Amino acid sequence: MIVANWKNTGSKELIKVWVDSVSKDIDIVQGKDCVFCPPTCYLDYSKDYIKQRNKDIRIGSQELDSELTSPLTGAISSQMLADLGCEFVIIGHSEQRLHLNESNEILSNKILKAVERNIIPIFCIGETKSEKESDLTKEVLSKQLDAIQTDLTSKCIIAYEPVWAIGTGDYAEISLIEKIHIHIKEYIMNKTKSSNQISVVYGGSVNLDNYKEIYSSTQVDGLLIGGASLDANTFTEIYNMSQ
Repeated sequence: MIVANWKNTGSKELIKVWVDSVSKDIDIVQGKDCVFCPPTCYLDYSKDYIKQRNKDIRIGSQELDSELTSPLTGAISSQMLADLGCEFVIIGHSEQRLHLNESNEILSNKILKAVERNIIPIFCIGETKSEKESDLTKEVLSKQLDAIQTDLTSKCIIAYEPVWAIGTGDYAEISLIEKIHIHIKEYIMNKTKSSNQISVVYGGSVNLDNYKEIYSSTQVDGLLIGGASLDANTFTEIYNMSQ
């Protein structure tokens, strides 16, 4: 799985140019999803335009309301995302945890609402620099993983995104990524009492200089790409070369 997360960047014209380029050059492989997560206001446009060009690029949302409260101005519900044809949704990104003060209760309900609509949650977890330096990474990640209801775990994809690596140009060394991905998989297996493996992808300053090393690990099941995904040629190369 290779995911393009555009955050709050983009326009109809940029999406059109990106989709045209990616559709022309990408070699979609069965079993390796190519997922595009544009800003919410462009979800419908993106879906329709992708349908015209390449049905194999799948659509994901960057946001979902927990629906724990009464109707909320500006929120987007799971029913709306399903109606728009979204197949994936990013939940728990550190930027939203930080700025929107999202608790495990809120995140747990977001996951539930997504699964109820057959939308696959891409659940983001990650530690801050100070937590890493204090050797608290595994403890922090385990607590974040507890937001997933045990019976819904198999419905999720986990994205390990160390907070200190997001948008900074820094990225975790491959030895650390493997260590953390193994911990995530073992923690979930112990929690669910199941031997079924869950997919764990990596995000955090993924670019042309480091993606090959990161994706070469057998513990890395995909990539969640931010800024680097805005360039169609870069995203296409990363997808095509990540085998």
